[in-house]
Amino acid sequence: MYYIIGSGPAGISCAMALVKKGLNVTMLDYGLEIETERKAVVERMGRTDHQDWGKKDIDHLKENMEASSRGVSNKYIYGSDFPYRIDNDFMNMKIDNVDLLPSLAMGGFSNVWGAAILPYIQEDISDWPIGVEDFKPHYESVLSFLNISANKDELENQFPIYKSDYEFLKPSKQAGFLYEDLIKNKNKLHSAGFKFGYSRLAVRSGKQNGNYGCVYCGLCMYGCPYRLIYSSISTLSELQKYNNFHYINNVYVYKIIEEKNFIRVLAVSSTSGQELIFVGERVYLACGVIPTAKIILESMKEYDEEIKMKDSQYFIFPLLRYKGYGNPVKEDLHTLAQLYMEILDNLISNRTIHLQVYTYNDLYKRAVEKVLGRTYRFFELPISKFLTRLMIVQGFLHSDYSSRISIKLKQVNGEIKNELIISSIRNDSVKNTINKILKKLSVNKKYIRAIPLRFLLRIAQPGKGFHSGGTFPMSKNPLKYQSDLLGRPFGYKLLHIVDASVFPSIPATTITLSVMANSHRIATESVKNIIHYGG
Repeated sequence: MYYIIGSGPAGISCAMALVKKGLNVTMLDYGLEIETERKAVVERMGRTDHQDWGKKDIDHLKENMEASSRGVSNKYIYGSDFPYRIDNDFMNMKIDNVDLLPSLAMGGFSNVWGAAILPYIQEDISDWPIGVEDFKPHYESVLSFLNISANKDELENQFPIYKSDYEFLKPSKQAGFLYEDLIKNKNKLHSAGFKFGYSRLAVRSGKQNGNYGCVYCGLCMYGCPYRLIYSSISTLSELQKYNNFHYINNVYVYKIIEEKNFIRVLAVSSTSGQELIFVGERVYLACGVIPTAKIILESMKEYDEEIKMKDSQYFIFPLLRYKGYGNPVKEDLHTLAQLYMEILDNLISNRTIHLQVYTYNDLYKRAVEKVLGRTYRFFELPISKFLTRLMIVQGFLHSDYSSRISIKLKQVNGEIKNELIISSIRNDSVKNTINKILKKLSVNKKYIRAIPLRFLLRIAQPGKGFHSGGTFPMSKNPLKYQSDLLGRPFGYKLLHIVDASVFPSIPATTITLSVMANSHRIATESVKNIIHYGG
């Protein structure tokens, strides 16, 4: 039996590779799910034409999402925080100045991600022991079970799509006019180090097998009632149709013991507290950087030893266009990232800087209403005009230019109760790097036809962008706290880490697609010479 720990994008991609090989695979998962009541609302809306959705159901989806001038604290899904819930009886942590949590949910953070996908380029992983050519077949394999929205534009020359059958989500009017301005001034922008294009999203936009396609209802940030935004739960459902795949939830794994020819997984039932032991041929850790770190440190009995996590620094700021377009408050649109802008400027960073541009969603209006309170009605007309010009940009830096995160395991009350100490390792140059980016945008404002509002810049704590990893980085000749090219930690032969823990660095461009591709690569390569007999 081949065991996979975790049902997020890394675990699902690993499982697809092994199951297609004909191997017997069991996925162990804590597997928290959305509340029954909320699930019923989503399922009801998913069976209904969007024009017949009731206001009560829509409001139910929007519950608990708080917007302010500082942005959104946490992105809920259908009004639920289940992807972030931690059971302290199992995941005992002390977190200081770090905005990163593990997910014990079925599907992990694919429940709440923004669906943004973009592959890595060689320049951004030049410090890795593998290259883009190693990723290529696995990008293609992973994208074979993902529906995506993409567009043939200038990004394709540097960031291949790796898929021939894709659709394209209709951009908002604001995004369309911005793209036109960028195209008009592309020569000047190229000279300044800008590359740009429409966003690539793991979203099914058209109708399929009698199911609804995108109706541009603007609910993307709250959760799509038609479940068009990819979640690994959908692939898990497909995997469960295979006779050689098994899924067991309510399992908390805390330790791995490797013997000569087999490997044992020590776990506990999250419902009964019963001790569980699973014995198999190989184990693949896909539970996210924090749980993976805890399991590895516990398995190695490494207490009070610091390992360092790398992070792609996240920041956010408004971009104000010179001119407003349309009436976005009443426009039918999607509210995921609309455009990508990549900056390649060695005077700022010798790695790609990634910017995701978002046009209107109703959280903007809600944030303004919260700031102005009762006085909002006096400013309603100028605010509505302001919203036609407003865009929000989420930015990411390569980990070489970002802060890091310290992780230590402290003995407290036994293996399950041992405490994970997580704290930030500050990089004092982060603010300066980001200020240079905003200055560059300001210098080129006449070509972008927009100006960044620098006074509203927010630089997040490490981990906020959920683009983190590198705790056990791959190396051709791994040492302690490193892994080999198959994600095997130093000293192990049958245990593979397949999540972002093995990334030697964290590029600024989106992380999930590359995590999935690398997991698929490790799973494929780890069983390359195994011949399966039987059905």
